[in-house]
Amino acid sequence: MVDVALLLGGPSAERGISLNSARSVADHLAGGVIDLKEIIFFDRQTRPFAISRGLLYCNTPSDFDFKLAHEGRPLTEDELLSRLRGTDLVFPVMHGEFGEDGGVQALLERAGVPYVGTGAQACATAFDKYKAKQALDAAGIGAVPSVLVDAAMSDAEAERVVAEAFPDAAKLVLKPARGGSSIDVFVARDRGAAADILRGLRKRHDRIVVQPRMGGVEVTTIVLEGPDGPVALLPVEIELHNRAGDHEIFDYRRKYLASNDSHYHCPPPRDDATIAGIQATSEAVFTALGLRDFARIDGWLQPDGSVLVSDVNPISGMEQNSFLFIQAAQLGMTHADVLLEVLRAAARRHDVPFPEISAQTDSSAAKQPVAVLFGGSTAERQVSVLSGTNVWLKLARSGKYAPVPYLLDPDGSVWQVSYSSALRHSVEEIVSACRDGVRLEERRGRLAARIVERLRLAPGAISTRVTPPVQLTMEDFLGRHDLVFIALHGGAGENGTLQEVLDRHGIRYNGSGPAASRLCMDKYETGKVVAGLAAEGIHTARRIRVAVPETLDDATIDTLWQEIVTQCTDSRVVVKPLDDGCSAGILPLGNAADLRRYLEFIHAGAARLSGAGFSLLSPEQLVEMPTSRPSFLLFEDYIDTDDVRVEDGSGAAELIWGRDRDTGWIEVTVGVIGPKGAMVAMNPSITVASAGILSLEEKFMGGTGINITPPPGPPLGRVEPGAVEAVRARIARTANVLGMEGYGRIDAFMHRKTGEIIVIEANALPGLTPATVFYHQGLAEEPPVPPQQILERILDLATHS
Repeated sequence: MVDVALLLGGPSAERGISLNSARSVADHLAGGVIDLKEIIFFDRQTRPFAISRGLLYCNTPSDFDFKLAHEGRPLTEDELLSRLRGTDLVFPVMHGEFGEDGGVQALLERAGVPYVGTGAQACATAFDKYKAKQALDAAGIGAVPSVLVDAAMSDAEAERVVAEAFPDAAKLVLKPARGGSSIDVFVARDRGAAADILRGLRKRHDRIVVQPRMGGVEVTTIVLEGPDGPVALLPVEIELHNRAGDHEIFDYRRKYLASNDSHYHCPPPRDDATIAGIQATSEAVFTALGLRDFARIDGWLQPDGSVLVSDVNPISGMEQNSFLFIQAAQLGMTHADVLLEVLRAAARRHDVPFPEISAQTDSSAAKQPVAVLFGGSTAERQVSVLSGTNVWLKLARSGKYAPVPYLLDPDGSVWQVSYSSALRHSVEEIVSACRDGVRLEERRGRLAARIVERLRLAPGAISTRVTPPVQLTMEDFLGRHDLVFIALHGGAGENGTLQEVLDRHGIRYNGSGPAASRLCMDKYETGKVVAGLAAEGIHTARRIRVAVPETLDDATIDTLWQEIVTQCTDSRVVVKPLDDGCSAGILPLGNAADLRRYLEFIHAGAARLSGAGFSLLSPEQLVEMPTSRPSFLLFEDYIDTDDVRVEDGSGAAELIWGRDRDTGWIEVTVGVIGPKGAMVAMNPSITVASAGILSLEEKFMGGTGINITPPPGPPLGRVEPGAVEAVRARIARTANVLGMEGYGRIDAFMHRKTGEIIVIEANALPGLTPATVFYHQGLAEEPPVPPQQILERILDLATHS
């Protein structure tokens, strides 16, 4: 057994991604030969705290930062080092400042603690984009041309540098020299725009890199340190979709939001020589910069086959579907396999004994097979991908169930997906990977075999077979399994249609039956049922169901707006499609002009809309829209809530409550679980919306959005004693009246004094993404229920109902 300490957090803007990476590492490493003996979180002031594993399932450090600041006690340096010295290896899973710039590495080196990854001095060079370029230039390795603007320059001098930089370049890119995840990276259309961007960046960063806008193809390559030196895995070629112009880049949203805005091709659709050239360049960078154990090298493939290096990442992201896992999966390596190889490389360097892993025998015959079905064609299909792949990966470690992943193709067929093709962000990308997997299997196998040979991987280091995906008809799929975990969201997967099909075939499944699924999917009918519970302190928002008008003339719009605000008795309303979810098409409207603009997007069949031109949205906000034009829309009260936010800037994190609005109401979401008629509610979570309505990003994008579980009472918060238990009782009552079973989630507003609720909607198949509140709430129970156990409980309920 190897005792490992996991380090996460830090002061950088990437700390939310660090949390997601650490959760993924813990999920896949814990158990077997690894004991996660310590989990240490560094706050924005780099103060260390020993935290429970349960906190890793939060969506962002802001979910708990304020609790640590008020209720926790940071470790002294002696206490920290004592804990770290009690382990065999320290694994920093930290991105950005302090984590990748040599800060935490220097601390570990002073303490003489063995750790995973690149040393402090090499990190300091590799993390700084300009220093890395200088080092690569000296080594004869091509890098993206750059000039530096630093804090010592006057404003005039800095602007002159930008004005004179790369005169032949049509566009410039400006970015922090010491940053990552594409945060604060901008493409300037002209020199005037570049000067404006520069002024903004200089307020936040001391060192800024200016580069020409690159042409070519963006590629990224993971490099592992094998026994004989660095070995590059199969690169990923990045293809951007849905671009409004050349100013759009592979930014934070495209990297971490489940969407079809980017496609990953692994291996790239290039000839073998080109792929070998990308790998050779990446390995040369690894050696030249003195990197260790693993790293990720980003670059631009040029038309002549050369690669210009753009970024060096000493600690690659380790989220559920990150490049590390996508590329390792091409070799047949699971998440656990590649993480163990990284640890093994560090152990070899530090002379830490590391057990050999023998070839594993297939124990799935003793487990109950379960088909995990995700994907589809609804606006919620990408969130379904995250839910389904997360359920599959968590259940893969189950001793009771043997999950098999399947993708519902928008064309109605079903793919039995391979490990390597499932690790993507969108349905469309997985379908593409499946088709490529069938077509390119011989080539992938040949390229992968060479990498396996160079890494000298033992048989036990590869625990899954890379097999081509198999396309099935729905009837074929239904004939393969007698237990299905439905991870679909919206449409036929959630409105009772699929449930009826499974019932006819005698197939067990998770969640509610056809009638309750159909009821919960229709927000208007759900509201009518809930209205009958008003005497019990369970209410529904005032609302009106409206058919989408065929014409958008002024008279129609004005009449409709007056009808809406009269029914909802407010000048602000929330509009949402009647039977969609995941924030698709949901936004606040403040006047008839907003209504007209919204309906114009509906009529145009727009995939998304921007906040520009809407009175209650900021111009940069994006709202995903339904995939098909809805027949009916629901308009309901805009309910003002207490303003709740976490401020965690330069000082200690603080929960700010009611500074601007003190209404007594807060928005919560509550998981329910149990058999039909006996559903129980878990601890509620406060959902914090930055713009009044929860966005898709706040719900599902890594490192974004805040959920506080459970709603805190004094002194941290303002929820009265007894209100949370009252809400739990009322939520459970609502779920049972709606006929829900198995599990679900109910969104509502709760009064923080009385515990009364206003039900917004009921979700018969709630999201089960890596950081879903469903897991937060299970871990907040007494005793805590870990995510894998929750999923097993859901399947137990399905098999015994």
